[in-house]
Amino acid sequence: MTPEAAVAQLAASLLAHEIDVSILASLQQPETAAILTQIEPSARELLERDWTAEDFETAAVEFCRLFILNPDAPARAAAYEDKKSLDVAGRIQFMLDSGFLELPATYQTLAPDHVALLLLVYSSLNDEDAIQFKADNLAWLPRFSERLETESRHVFYLLASRILRVV
Repeated sequence: MTPEAAVAQLAASLLAHEIDVSILASLQQPETAAILTQIEPSARELLERDWTAEDFETAAVEFCRLFILNPDAPARAAAYEDKKSLDVAGRIQFMLDSGFLELPATYQTLAPDHVALLLLVYSSLNDEDAIQFKADNLAWLPRFSERLETESRHVFYLLASRILRVV
């Protein structure tokens, strides 16, 4: 897996659903945590300690505020691309329907133009295919990243916005 693919997968996991124990454990792996604190130093405290139920609740509330209930940072191409988002969703839906793409359970309920789903697909492609996929489906990513950075009140979503800059 290329470094870009690994970064895309990490961002996808942060944006696919609320932070849970498994996502947190991945983020808190020593090598991963060291890189993430370089990207966003304010994440260090949350990466170096055990989370309480309140920590998970705070992150869940922020996830819903940003992405679910009247979203402040919509995570779908449709919020940024207008008509082109239908093309994006159509391409992904075709990949799903044709069996070219199998999704982990946590991604199966996402809309075909959801950033986490697109990042997951992008991370599975090689070289020219990845470059073309990014050009065709992720041109809106910088606008989403900026919006997420502006709107986020939780350090992990600020971290996600900064990770997206690398994708």
